[in-house]
Amino acid sequence: MEVLDNQIARVQGKLDSLLRQKDEVIARKQEQELKELYQLLQEHNLTIREASHIIDAQAGQST
Repeated sequence: MEVLDNQIARVQGKLDSLLRQKDEVIARKQEQELKELYQLLQEHNLTIREASHIIDAQAGQST
């Protein structure tokens, strides 16, 4: 039984490590996407409000 408990503990540790890595990858991806969005807004001299209105207008046309 102790052997199984040790194996479970090792697997749980690996799972925890992988979940942390996943969270880090997601956070980096979100940060990169925000940078790209900000750059796009800057290139087109748009505020977030203006971009939001454009997106809302597009969404209204597609329905």
